[in-house]
Amino acid sequence: MSRIFFVDREEVLDGDREEDRGEVVASYPPFPSYGNPSAVAGSPAEYNDPAGQLHCDIVRSISTTPGAIGGVERAGRQEAVMRYRTPIPILAALAVVACSSDRDSDMWNPVNAAGRVSQAVPMWQIAPDPALTLGLLEGPPEHLFSQIRGAARLSTGTIVVLDGASRQLRAFSPDGTHLWTAGGPGEGPGEMRNPTHLETLPGDTLQVQDGLSRIRYAPDGTLITHERLATADLQEFGRYYASECPVPSFVGDRVIVCTGSDFDPSGMPREAGPWRLEDELAVLPWALDSIGRLGVFLKEEGWAVPFEGLPRLPERLAVLSGGMGYAPPPMARKGVFAVGGWPRKLVVADSWGDVVHAFALGADSVLPGATIRVRHARRPPTADELAAAWEAVSARRVGSPEHVREHLPAPDSIPNIDHLVVDHPGMVWVGSYQADTSATRAYHVYDTEGRLLARVAMPPGVEVLEIGADYVLGITRDELEVERIVLHTLTRS
Repeated sequence: MSRIFFVDREEVLDGDREEDRGEVVASYPPFPSYGNPSAVAGSPAEYNDPAGQLHCDIVRSISTTPGAIGGVERAGRQEAVMRYRTPIPILAALAVVACSSDRDSDMWNPVNAAGRVSQAVPMWQIAPDPALTLGLLEGPPEHLFSQIRGAARLSTGTIVVLDGASRQLRAFSPDGTHLWTAGGPGEGPGEMRNPTHLETLPGDTLQVQDGLSRIRYAPDGTLITHERLATADLQEFGRYYASECPVPSFVGDRVIVCTGSDFDPSGMPREAGPWRLEDELAVLPWALDSIGRLGVFLKEEGWAVPFEGLPRLPERLAVLSGGMGYAPPPMARKGVFAVGGWPRKLVVADSWGDVVHAFALGADSVLPGATIRVRHARRPPTADELAAAWEAVSARRVGSPEHVREHLPAPDSIPNIDHLVVDHPGMVWVGSYQADTSATRAYHVYDTEGRLLARVAMPPGVEVLEIGADYVLGITRDELEVERIVLHTLTRS
């Protein structure tokens, strides 16, 4: 079968540098894009040939027939760009792009801005075995964890864990000895109701977000302050919330707020099809006397699916009950967020995009930082990945697996960005898609200027909580869902 790819070519004039780039923005027949034509735009392309199963990472234009010409301003760059669209017929038997049948190698093929794979990226090493493990199946209560909400390593090597089930902070020495416990359930000073986030401040001060309260403890567990956010003052700037955001709301002395996910019943889809949730993020000081609006970001793309077995309802009742369920398609687009580093940095990405936006959360203002162009090689999902994704969608209980597959689109590619971490030095770790959470996840690390520094393989099953200069702190879960904190040594070569 022939497929025509429409490729945007750009001649970029940036100082003394000239660059010619080609990116697939559309195809005919079209790739599945969940009803959003922009799903293909700006992404590396792949074409899965039914005969040869060829995986083509980047489609470069071959001929140049100028079409529309216009100026384009890319976020984070000031460039004069001439664009023209070129239709290119690509036959399955014609090797006009760089293709690979080795899908496993794709996770280690970052692609540079010129569309060429870089082979000079160093590999940082994480020790496969943890230097320290905290948590037991049975034993003293201070070593039993459930619903871990965060962990941090102090400058002394002490590990502090925020346990959600007990609503406690527990501290352990570098050899794993329990040192102290603070907090506990309740509404009194230092007590917690629903802690969700732990961070360290300068001087090893510990800060816990508990609903709309921030609680600060000294490195020895002594209570410093327990303050509640004055939400009445927040409403002066509009309809913002400080407890429904995809990122921690209390970051140092700053407050990150969002417009939340209020759903207007009158806007509920009455037919099967795509829908989109977005959040506007803003940053304020704790006093809530000024606001810096960061922008509107994707939270999740989903799909309206009729409930199985229900008759079609009259339109006047559809507003009340809809007769529709809501579920994201397998490997759906979503917003990916992270906060870290010091001074604090917020990073945001579209999981199907190739850009990470960074914002510096300074003490007095919010400054836009680097725009990191992520060029991981994308590929079609494997059969196991697709099966796992369909199983996760079916768990939403909007119908039988057959009903769900009938009404949701299947992805043509895995997401480009699945996880973000900002380490203590301020580097951004971009995690690749991994359907099996117990398997190894590949990361690429970028510096504060957006330059690709290294590639890293995270040990199997480690859910990252914190990355320091020479360590990775995370959670693991065994077959009994017992949670443990693990500390791995990191070597930055």
